[in-house]
Amino acid sequence: MAKALQVLRSTGLLTKHFVRLSFNLDRKNYGYRNLSMSSCIQSGHEPRFPSADLDGKNKWLNLKLDGEQSKKYPYVWLRDNCRCKQCYHEISSQRLLQFSDLDIDVEANDIHFTDDGTAVIDFSDGHKGIYPLSFLEGEKFPAFSDPLRQLKQELWGSELQGEIPTFQFSDVMTNDDALFGWLTVLHTKGVAIIQNADTAPTEVKKIGDRVAYLRKTCYGETFQVMSKHDPNSITYTGTAIDFHTDICAMYNQPGMQMLHCIKQSTEGGENQLVDTYKVVEDLKKEEPEVHSILSNTLFEFTDIGTDFNDFHFRSSIPAIRYGINGNIKQVSIHFGRHHSMNVPPEQVYPVYSALKVFFRYLYHEKNIVRHRLSPGEIICMDNRRLAHARTKYYIDPTIKGVQRHLEGGYIDWDELSSFYRVLLERRKKNENSN
Repeated sequence: MAKALQVLRSTGLLTKHFVRLSFNLDRKNYGYRNLSMSSCIQSGHEPRFPSADLDGKNKWLNLKLDGEQSKKYPYVWLRDNCRCKQCYHEISSQRLLQFSDLDIDVEANDIHFTDDGTAVIDFSDGHKGIYPLSFLEGEKFPAFSDPLRQLKQELWGSELQGEIPTFQFSDVMTNDDALFGWLTVLHTKGVAIIQNADTAPTEVKKIGDRVAYLRKTCYGETFQVMSKHDPNSITYTGTAIDFHTDICAMYNQPGMQMLHCIKQSTEGGENQLVDTYKVVEDLKKEEPEVHSILSNTLFEFTDIGTDFNDFHFRSSIPAIRYGINGNIKQVSIHFGRHHSMNVPPEQVYPVYSALKVFFRYLYHEKNIVRHRLSPGEIICMDNRRLAHARTKYYIDPTIKGVQRHLEGGYIDWDELSSFYRVLLERRKKNENSN
């Protein structure tokens, strides 16, 4: 093979023609057949020589490119992911092959590469599978294709005091790099502040529209946090509010919360923030029994009232929940809005004891970050991770009108994650074009 390539190079044919070697698989010995092939050989470009092994015993393709480790592609996956026009709709990025028509025992009989870098596989069902080399290069097993998996959560405590990542409203609205930075911080730290927004009840929706759209709840698309004469929540009074996450009574709890300061009180109303994921990690190490109780006890969260519409929400969930990968998925705290526990009477005191320890950790100075919002500031926080509280604020009875006004809104994590991926793809395209 090497001598043949030398001859081709000496004659100049290597830059104009395609060299293809293909072999049929001998099914009797189920051995490997090394297929050395060139792909996408163009004038003025360095040739690439992938090697392909059809392994009939394990029923997968081994593919190795210049200096890379061999990648394995099972035959059934290759057949299911054929990129020909009969099997794949390129514009929508969706399969056309019906799963009911897929033969999971399909065999690969032959493979060769065309001169545009496309792998062609002859399958035992009579189909010729088409696979651009760029497609195969981007796939591997196990799959780690979601870029969000590359982001690592950054747990924090009181060391974040005065260091909450800050962004300018105009930048987030007009600059994709600033928006990408904001989304990155929300995925890693779970909290950010946007400054210099207008002091009008329009800015939260603008941010929602910039990313995707706001999550409408029983409190409306946005909600106004101010004193009300007949409040259906202590949020709408001047009293202090305990640490909580919002709307735990919904199984699909809102993802990210924004609170926009339109008018601040003359005294009080300071926001307190805690990274509950950090607290949970501390509990696992220092109070394992407390952690076990909070992870396994079903708490009854309820939310009943009238606002945007009449509502009666109820959920039965642990305070601490984990995902299938073993990572913390959600912490739900709102014990001003529930009164029941799914436990027998003899377990009530142990549950209360566990909650008492939990709240002692939440209120420990090493865990709390304080920030009193100024007009034009928007605090953005992961509602399934950050617990937030509020100190009592003073209402002057001699002053008419609203004395403290925050506007709130939610964006779900699916939408935030979606637009993070969109911006990441844009950045990659810009880098490649440069």
